[in-house]
Amino acid sequence: MLPIVLAVVVGLALLGLSVLIDKFLNPLMARRNFMKWSSALRKKNQKTDLRMLEKVEYGTLTPDEVSLRAKGRKGEAVTFAWTEVEEIHAFKRDLFATDLICLRFILSGDRAVEINEEMAGYHDLQSLLQRKFPEMQVNWFADVAFPAFATSHRIIWRKTKSTERTST
Repeated sequence: MLPIVLAVVVGLALLGLSVLIDKFLNPLMARRNFMKWSSALRKKNQKTDLRMLEKVEYGTLTPDEVSLRAKGRKGEAVTFAWTEVEEIHAFKRDLFATDLICLRFILSGDRAVEINEEMAGYHDLQSLLQRKFPEMQVNWFADVAFPAFATSHRIIWRKTKSTERTST
């Protein structure tokens, strides 16, 4: 009986410790890192370049006028032509202390490719997306980003008969 009680108490203690870390330590560390980053920007007196947030270890995006090549964390790569895109979905994932803005490209043939704002090349891709899909919602980012920690799924572009003719 005593070993079972001891195991339950230790398990509850570990669970409580993990909750405390998630609830208090992770947000504290995120806030501290943000403060260091923002103070470094202020010292340099530079404009904020969102590409600073992109990291190659989260994946890379290589767009051109014809296609997008997305390489994931584990090295898997997918290339698709812009003409294959049926829909573009925007949403965010709750990562507890932060949100991650994501785009999912629904492709012909029941395929999908998901990218996120931490992938290298993401912010450079935004201007190309606006050129390739001019009917795409302009204010999608604000609609998805706010309020914080809500999923906020939006379909920001959908292929129609008229866009099939103009997207080539």
